[in-house]
Parts: sequence; structure tokens; C-alpha cells
Amino acid sequence: MLATVTAALEGGISAVQLREKGAYSPEEQIAAGRGLRELSHGFDVPFLVNDDPELARRLDADGVHVGRDDPSPRIARAILGLKAIIGVTVYGNPGEESSAAESGADYLACGPFFPSPTKPDEPVLPLHTLDAVVHRSTLPVFAIGGVNAENAGLLARHRVAGVAVVSAIMDAPDPRHATEAIRRAFSGASRT
Repeated sequence: MLATVTAALEGGISAVQLREKGAYSPEEQIAAGRGLRELSHGFDVPFLVNDDPELARRLDADGVHVGRDDPSPRIARAILGLKAIIGVTVYGNPGEESSAAESGADYLACGPFFPSPTKPDEPVLPLHTLDAVVHRSTLPVFAIGGVNAENAGLLARHRVAGVAVVSAIMDAPDPRHATEAIRRAFSGASRT
């Protein structure tokens, strides 16, 4: 995992998130988190933990990303402090953006907009949902779900701040090249 993340960092990713869904023992999770934190900080990019503000605190992470079944952004902020980066997943329902902002979120993630191996049971949202979230939000919005080099440019044209990627990088034969291709597609489309 660390070799793959190193290659992605060399390719230009701007944040690393430990997204562990039960594959590791608690000891392995701590070891992986510490390794990712050190690696991220070596490239001067933030290290976030998915779902678990307490784990983020234990790992001295830069922040946490929470979803619908996780502690609220307000609780995450109380655990991690004012300087922490707090991200929140929203699902396209009006009012989620303002609620997240009022609860202390720094950014939003919305999706999935394409089928995603990491969330196979989650229904794919229409792109007009992304447009509505971006329009309503006072916070930066990141598109998630099945993002790759073929669709990153399309998402950029919907005025998102960025994209979150798992499988297209982690499962790639060349993670650095995959990262560079996604970045090129996104930045090329966001300039048009």
C-alpha cells in the first residue's frame, strides 16, 4: 500500500485518506495510518482518516472525512480541534450543504456519479445532482465514486473543486501514471 501511495504522491495527489473498511486488525490499522501520515507529510500533503475521528486523533491526522453513519462534523471538530480538516459526504438533498457548513465542515464530497467498486451498492447519482450541490454550497465540493481519467474532465466541467479517487489509482498497474492522467484530465477540463 505504501508503495502505491508513494507513486500516487509522486504523480501529484493533493491529499491522502486512510479508508479502511475492516481489512486490517486494529494494530495493522494503526501501523498503516502512521505510515501514511509520515509519507503524506513527507510530500507536504494532508493526511485524513475516513469515518473515525477518534482514530484520526490517535494517528495525529490532519483531519477526518465523515459520512451519514459516522459522528457528526461537530463531534469530529470537538475531537480534533479547530485546525483539523473536516470533510462531509452529502447525498444531494437540499439543506445538507448548509447543515454541514454550520456543523464545522471544511469541504463536501458528493457522489457516486459513476459505478464504484468501493461502494457497489450505492446508487449512481445523476450529474444534475452534482450541479445542485455545487450551486447551493458555500464550501468546496469534491466529486466521488468511480472517478478515473476518462471521466475526471467531465466532473471538472461541473465546477467541482476536485475529485476523490480510490480504485483507479490503487488498482492501477502504474499508480503514478494513473494519477497524472486523472490530474491532466481534470485540470485540462477545468480551464475550459
